[in-house]
Amino acid sequence: MSASLQVLFCTGQSDPRSCALSPEQQAFLDALDLPDGVAVPMNFPYDAGLAPHRAVPLWLASLRHLVLAVRIRLPGWASAHRARVEAQLRRADLTLVLAGSIGLDLLGRLELPADVLARVVVVAYGPVATRPPACRTVRVASRHDWLARWWAADVEVEAGHLDYLAAPELLAVCREVVAGLLPRSGDAR
Repeated sequence: MSASLQVLFCTGQSDPRSCALSPEQQAFLDALDLPDGVAVPMNFPYDAGLAPHRAVPLWLASLRHLVLAVRIRLPGWASAHRARVEAQLRRADLTLVLAGSIGLDLLGRLELPADVLARVVVVAYGPVATRPPACRTVRVASRHDWLARWWAADVEVEAGHLDYLAAPELLAVCREVVAGLLPRSGDAR
């Protein structure tokens, strides 16, 4: 039996009333050319009952991300969100998390169980994280990214903090990770 795989995003919420993917996130998943059912069509906090995607002005999105950066450090935040995220991660044997910006810190601060994190691989682009999760992580950053350039990177690309998903190098890294996670023809697991 082959292991199941899911690929999902984990980023801050520009609109706390929605966890729908932005057009850029959806286009990135489409460009990965994943098998049917592998791409998860929503972002943190993985609540299908929330509103559809709405464009948010950059100033408001930035303010909301700043507020989230403070909230994830408060007592009670992790326990309020852990169960939903854990349930989403348990829906597959393996999960590739595409963690943008604060998404890596968000995952780490959820303090997910070790058995869940053992099945998670993160490609963190533009990562801003003081408490990353204890799982395999590929950090992708850019010297042009004034936020993420202060943290160590495994891969450097040409991008600003808001345009990693347009960087062909990030797409190549993600395709390579997906290829390593998908079962090969004839593999028995």
